[in-house]
Amino acid sequence: MLHWENVMSSSSHSVHGSIPREPEETDSDSQEMLNSIVTMLGRRLTVYTSLYQTALAERLGLGMVDVKALELVIEFEPITTGQLACLAGISSGGTTAVIDRLEATGFVVRDKHPLDRRIVVIRPVREKCAEIERHMRAVAEDVAHIGARYERDQLSAVHGFLAQCVHALKTEALGMLGEGGNAPHLEGRRHPGDDKRRS
Repeated sequence: MLHWENVMSSSSHSVHGSIPREPEETDSDSQEMLNSIVTMLGRRLTVYTSLYQTALAERLGLGMVDVKALELVIEFEPITTGQLACLAGISSGGTTAVIDRLEATGFVVRDKHPLDRRIVVIRPVREKCAEIERHMRAVAEDVAHIGARYERDQLSAVHGFLAQCVHALKTEALGMLGEGGNAPHLEGRRHPGDDKRRS
């Protein structure tokens, strides 16, 4: 088993030591900050999300494919087997096997689509999936402490910015899938701020 505390400690100083500061009001500083944000939301977020998923899979006793599929089920419920296969990038048969494993361990259930009872959809079991949130508690507490340093208006601006970034990433990802004719018709869960007008 990997020692994730050692893996993550190498970057903990830079993460926890990055106390928000007031930027100097110059175009060069603004551009530098935007470049840093793009890097953090792009490569670094992807890297550490992947590390988190690997660690979470070990904690839950699941495979990486199973964890990825479970997170997709949580995000896009209700979801069909075909939609999950498309988003997870695995075959229909492989997806069925993943769902069988997740159902056997109590993380998901098969259900009837609310609008078409002939269609079988996959739903997360909330009580069981709460275990994932418990593993995220330390991160959530860190974020809460960091957020306490900001005023309400600042938090609102950060929230709006991140909501739009997530929307842009979602649109781009589903658009790329759509170019191959494989984009599933999914809305995903609605998050606070999703309906705010974009400037």
